[in-house]
Amino acid sequence: MKTAEGDLLAATQQNGLYHLEGRTKRPIGEWERTWSLTEASAGDLLYAATTDGVKRVARRNGQWTASPISGLDAEIRSVASKKEGTLWASTFDDRVIRASLSPDRRSITDTISYGIEAGLPEGYKGVHLIDSILTIASSKGLYQIENPAVRPERRTFTRQDALLPDIEGESPMVKSFYYKNGRLWVVLGNRVFVGEVQSQGVADWDEMAPLHFPKSEAISVFVDDVGTLWLGDQLRLFRYAARAGADVPDPAPPGFAPLIRRLIAPKENRLLYGGTPHREDPESPLPVRYGEDLRVRVASPQYGTTTPPEYRYRLLGRDDEWSDWSSAPTRRFNDFWEGTYRLQVQARNERGQLSRITSFPLEIIPPWYRSIWAYLVYGLGFLGLAYGARRFYIVKEEKRQARRRVQKLERERVVAERLKKANDRLREANRLKEDFLATTSHELRTPLTNILGSLEVLRGMMEGEKTEFLDMIEENGKRLKRTLNALLDLSMLRSGEEDVELTPMSLDECVERVASDLRADAEEKGLSFRVDLSGAPMWADLDEQYLEQILRNLIENAIKYTDEGVVAVSTGTAEGRVYAEVEDTGIGIDEAFLPDLFEEFKQESRGRSRTYEGNGLGLAISARLADQMDGAIRVETEKHKGSRFRVEFPRSSEPAEAGAEG
Repeated sequence: MKTAEGDLLAATQQNGLYHLEGRTKRPIGEWERTWSLTEASAGDLLYAATTDGVKRVARRNGQWTASPISGLDAEIRSVASKKEGTLWASTFDDRVIRASLSPDRRSITDTISYGIEAGLPEGYKGVHLIDSILTIASSKGLYQIENPAVRPERRTFTRQDALLPDIEGESPMVKSFYYKNGRLWVVLGNRVFVGEVQSQGVADWDEMAPLHFPKSEAISVFVDDVGTLWLGDQLRLFRYAARAGADVPDPAPPGFAPLIRRLIAPKENRLLYGGTPHREDPESPLPVRYGEDLRVRVASPQYGTTTPPEYRYRLLGRDDEWSDWSSAPTRRFNDFWEGTYRLQVQARNERGQLSRITSFPLEIIPPWYRSIWAYLVYGLGFLGLAYGARRFYIVKEEKRQARRRVQKLERERVVAERLKKANDRLREANRLKEDFLATTSHELRTPLTNILGSLEVLRGMMEGEKTEFLDMIEENGKRLKRTLNALLDLSMLRSGEEDVELTPMSLDECVERVASDLRADAEEKGLSFRVDLSGAPMWADLDEQYLEQILRNLIENAIKYTDEGVVAVSTGTAEGRVYAEVEDTGIGIDEAFLPDLFEEFKQESRGRSRTYEGNGLGLAISARLADQMDGAIRVETEKHKGSRFRVEFPRSSEPAEAGAEG
């Protein structure tokens, strides 16, 4: 059989060639026999080897027609088409013919015959193609052209040992072979091999052990598109599903086979199986209820015998031993346990010939209390009990934990109440401290102002060395006044009573004014004092009084903590912000003290080790004031090398009045 464009063509030994379609067959030719067909080529064209030579089989308008190819009248056994325009054919007189076709493929223009003189063996030879290479098959082996480069009439053939597996001992007869999709199947004697076709021959030979059994000399092999191998030896057809891993059973012995007519449950006289000749799935076990007995009735119809056959039985899965031979065609089985069994029956006729073994699968269904559903219910019940016990334990533990949480919450509530009272007392104490600080500052600042004013009067009334005492009193009075002012500012900042009035102003002007006021202090210490202004107007929404206080604190600190070197004040812009920067070459700040730098009443030098005077409020107040104007103070410092403080604010647009004046 061959397929072409979805049509199935069958070469037969009766009336030639047919087109099979469903359950109908349409004859294509009326000759006696068709021995083989080539594969379909371009234009749906095939060639048929027949008793009347080679036929041209073509499909036109959906119909298949056959026409003879003139010029080759011998009976052709096999045919192959190596390339368009050339046919290879083998005859019944052991010759291989190379035929050249006319352009219309309807006649043969030239033939060359090959035989023993060309290196081919005696006996019948078939022509085939392996990877488009002409291959001559005989019982002696597989042959191919030895010298394809010479002219066709001078070509010779040689046996290709690389196309056959290496078998120790005497080489068995090559009975058949089949090639498809790069794989070669070969039947050698009673064995079947398969290998991968490569450029140098065939590699990775593998023997199909299930197909090792006696075979006739006339055997054919076919492999379908899904990899199933079909093996025919004129009397039997074997199907080997190699890809699925299925094995072919041993060849069935000749003779008859017993039939299972009926399976009955005798207790209820209920028919379980009534001898249906074609079950939907013969290998599907017949279900039988647990506790039922079985009575089987068999038969072995034969003709030409006078004595009834004898039977023996066995039930695989319970007893692997055969029963004694008996002429009774019935037998009863009982005491089944649930599971799968296989009932087997064999017959023996009056001549002592044994039949094939008939098998019938059975499945004893377990009782409901041992069924999978029952076990599932048992499992669910056990899981339910386990879940209930677990849930009971969890609820009990949750109650215990809840009591503990209640006790803990009660303790926490008591502690929270105590902490609240303590916090209230602390807040009250802090408020009293702030009130005391503010009141004391006010009370001290008023007489201190009077004292400093009186000093100016006394200075005009005294002369000479006596004024030194007045200078000392004035210096310490001013220091005390600064401390009181700082305490008062801190108190107002903490209480939120400080009002911030933001107005657009030029940062450069304020920096220049404060720097001019403090230049004399720096020069008095012998320091170099530099002021570098950006030159371009830099406007920001600021409170002028607070900005001056911040700048004064930063510049005064730089002068105070610098014994020699430079104090530099500069302005600039960066990333949409304006800044003023104060840099010095003073003592610097220890890195460990930086987290406390802006804390109140914190100084790096403490106690008796203090070298510089101060109350530790300047930077704290400056940081608070900068924060209230959406600004920030940043510091870069290195111990013994100096510090750089930068105060920066968001940049604002230049006011309209200032732009008009410019």
